[in-house]
Amino acid sequence: MSKCIKYAGDHISGMTPEGMATSTLLCFMVKSVGGHYKDIVVAIYPFKLTASKMHDCCVDDMHHKTHVTVVVISVDNAATNRKFYVDHLCVSSLTTSVVDTETSQPIFLIFDPVHTLKNVYSSFQQHQVFECQHMTHSLMHRCSQLQAHC
Repeated sequence: MSKCIKYAGDHISGMTPEGMATSTLLCFMVKSVGGHYKDIVVAIYPFKLTASKMHDCCVDDMHHKTHVTVVVISVDNAATNRKFYVDHLCVSSLTTSVVDTETSQPIFLIFDPVHTLKNVYSSFQQHQVFECQHMTHSLMHRCSQLQAHC
C-alpha cells in the first residue's frame, strides 16, 4: 500500500493524527458469531504501527467505544501482530486465549490461516526451492502411529 491522503465527502483518509501520510491502516472488524453481519467499526491510520499502539487501540477504541463483546481476535502472522499477542495480551507467553477483564469471559486468539498459507506460498515462490529435512526412522514411526489413531 502506498502513502496516500484522500479527501472525499468532507472526510480525510490516510493521514495520521500527527498530520503525516501513512501506508498503514489498522482496522477492527465486528462479525456476528451467529449471523451474517460484519462491519469495520474502527479504522485508524497510524504513522508507525507497533504492538503497543495496537494494544492501546484495541482496548480504547474497540472495547470501550463500541461496547461489543469480543469473542475472538484474529490477526495475520506479521511480526507486529505476534508481538501484540505475546507481549501485550498474553504477557510474554503465547496462549490460545486471554480473559476479558470486563466480562471475565475468554477471548480466543487466532492467526488467520488464509494469510498464513499465503505467506508460506509466497515464501516458496520467492525462494523457488523447497528443502525437506531427512526424517529419521523414529520420527517416521511416530508419524505412522499418529496416522493410525486418526
